[in-house]
Amino acid sequence: MSDALGPISGGLRLVTFLTDFGLRDPSAGVLSGVVLAMTPSARTLDLTHAIPPYDVEAGAEALVEALVHLPVGAHVAVVDPGVGTQRRPIAIRCARGDVLIGPDNGLLLPAAKALGGVAAVVVLDDERWWGPNRSHTFHGRDLFAPVAAHLAAGVPFGELGSPIDAARLVPATSLPLEAKNGELHTVVRIVDGFGTLVLAGDRSDIDGALGVVSPGDPLSVTVGDETTATVWANRFGDVPEHQPLCYIDSAGRLALAVNRGSAADRFKATRRTPVVIARA
Repeated sequence: MSDALGPISGGLRLVTFLTDFGLRDPSAGVLSGVVLAMTPSARTLDLTHAIPPYDVEAGAEALVEALVHLPVGAHVAVVDPGVGTQRRPIAIRCARGDVLIGPDNGLLLPAAKALGGVAAVVVLDDERWWGPNRSHTFHGRDLFAPVAAHLAAGVPFGELGSPIDAARLVPATSLPLEAKNGELHTVVRIVDGFGTLVLAGDRSDIDGALGVVSPGDPLSVTVGDETTATVWANRFGDVPEHQPLCYIDSAGRLALAVNRGSAADRFKATRRTPVVIARA
């Protein structure tokens, strides 16, 4: 690997996609088609196209969760309510060697941090690397996927556009998280497909607020206006069916779940619902 603005030998052959496009029309599949038509030697991988529409925070969460397990590649992420406006299209070179491609709306920065930090950023303003179509509403097809295809073909990162200071990028959303009077005050960051409430915070936050917690420790959890008793656990099976548990999920995040049930339904919780955890 050369310096932050230089090429990786042979290009970034792996190109991945994460979007909120859904699967009802061909939009998601077209992204891979664009890359393979331009660079047949690329390898494409669809991470998900089921991010809730316009939910930049959920897209950022999913991108981090996926990319830390993948090889180095060019990763296209499109959750872009500002498409066609003055928001900038960008590419971020990460310290690990990956390139993140998408809108400058906070979507990419958490993943860049997880992949070693930002090494360099360019605004994708060099139209040589765009596709032949130039719509105002489908930058995934017309801009981001073609840029990824050129990276896969070996175009140096520094030629993609104009360098920009990373400090000028739109920051990722910061969620409230506070240890206070022996309690952890947090919020729901996302609700996963099983209704699990993934919370702001991790193991260090819960231990810092309550002292080190161990499996079976009784806890009191207030979700919105409802308070219930639960325990700290390592796995769902540590509690009876339909009972709640607090735990650290597979991505290292603090979470509240119901064994064989939905915590979101039980507590009528959505993103940003406040949650307070204390020892019982």
